[in-house]
Amino acid sequence: MTPALIQSLKAARRVSVPIVAITTPDPAATIKAIVELNGGPMLQWDAAEGLRSLNDAGKDTRAAIISEVDPTIANPFALLQLAKKLPPKSVLFVHLANRWVADPMTVQAAWNLRDEFKRDQRMLVLLAIDCHWPAELSGDIVVLDEPLPDAAALERIIRRVHQEALLELGEADRVIEAVQGLPAFQAEQVVAMSLTKQGVDVPALWERKRKQIELTPGLKVCRETSMFKDIGGVAVVKDFLGRIMAGQSRPNAVVFVDEIEKFLAGASGGAADSSGVSQDQLGQLLSYMQDNNAAGCIFVGPPGAAKSAVAKAAGNEANIPTIQLDLGGMKGSLVGQSEQSLRSALKVVTSVSNGRSLWIATCNSISDLPPELRRRFTLGTFFFELPDNAERRAIWNIWTDRYDAFDPTKKARHKDIQIPDDEGWTGAEIRQCCDIAWRLGCTLKEAAAFVVPVSKSAAEQLEKLRRAADGRFLSASKPGVYRREQEPSRTTEKRRLELE
Repeated sequence: MTPALIQSLKAARRVSVPIVAITTPDPAATIKAIVELNGGPMLQWDAAEGLRSLNDAGKDTRAAIISEVDPTIANPFALLQLAKKLPPKSVLFVHLANRWVADPMTVQAAWNLRDEFKRDQRMLVLLAIDCHWPAELSGDIVVLDEPLPDAAALERIIRRVHQEALLELGEADRVIEAVQGLPAFQAEQVVAMSLTKQGVDVPALWERKRKQIELTPGLKVCRETSMFKDIGGVAVVKDFLGRIMAGQSRPNAVVFVDEIEKFLAGASGGAADSSGVSQDQLGQLLSYMQDNNAAGCIFVGPPGAAKSAVAKAAGNEANIPTIQLDLGGMKGSLVGQSEQSLRSALKVVTSVSNGRSLWIATCNSISDLPPELRRRFTLGTFFFELPDNAERRAIWNIWTDRYDAFDPTKKARHKDIQIPDDEGWTGAEIRQCCDIAWRLGCTLKEAAAFVVPVSKSAAEQLEKLRRAADGRFLSASKPGVYRREQEPSRTTEKRRLELE
């Protein structure tokens, strides 16, 4: 429990705040820290075991109000009715409060305690990992948020685990970095499980951390190992991101939102989302990026133009995690579930990045993005044009080398491979052609018959994108602002690929 949260709770206790809600990733640790600070009767309740005492005064109180069978088991309404009998200065902790706040009777029972508890310094503490509190309670409770443990707290946990195992702690910074973003209990567990006689197995620790992060709905840690050198073309944006990664405010994590316009459809404009989920997600993203001074880029362009590939490789370039934020995966059927999932995810992002994250969003149509969101991505909007001749040659080199593409009429691989007419192809289509040639054992020219480039299948949409980007966005391939006249260079000559 952080010092700031302890001080806030002391202040609430001092002025007799009757109802407090604490969002915490580890309710047990939170209760333990609070019990050590207070002297009155302290009790906790959960649906499985009912009302239990936390100190000697709490034992006497429980015995006075419950004679035999506990009527509050699995019944929060009965608990809140019984809470009226608690003596002055009592503190009652309620677990999983987010699970019953949708029940009108229970919410009313909690609200009825407000004035009674206010008079004699009793306090109802609602515990939840996160929660969207109902309007009937939101004006009468004080909400406190316990962040995930910082580097100092994690170091204390790591050192204690090593001491208990009679091992020396080597590079503490590497171990802390590998568990940052986990609650205290989970951090302790994964460190203990990753211990060997030689110390902590850091790669194993990272893998366990990835799995723990992915337990948060909508979060995924990218496991791809590609670097910028594995991506042909788009030299300007790769150089820009490389300099950001080594600059004055080096990020500790990349947050990648793919096709963001689809997830936020209905957040603004005429076709608004009637459920309010998209609007709430947009509001949370806007507030988070502003409050945390989070910088970011938007990548616009046709499908297959390397937008996602660059975003995923950015973290690998700096040896930091790339966390994919799936806003669609956070949308749930229950009231408040989607909003709660995004708040939990952003809390993890903050902890993993220690407050310094680089956001990269890709989209195929920027006209669907609200202007206020585009302004939050302060590092610019880059347009990914179709690759020109030189860029396509570099992409062919990368993918033919990876797939070991060759002309099957010759027995051995050679340096002189004839490539098909690739005018208007994206990098993804070049990869597709190499993949087909490899699978079918045919030449690249034969495989090209099975490739329909996006420049033909979606010519109108591509031209619309170019018009929207002309003079407004930065070019991902050439220095400065994108201009439509900077179309990919054309050629009609037969070319052969000189493989390195």
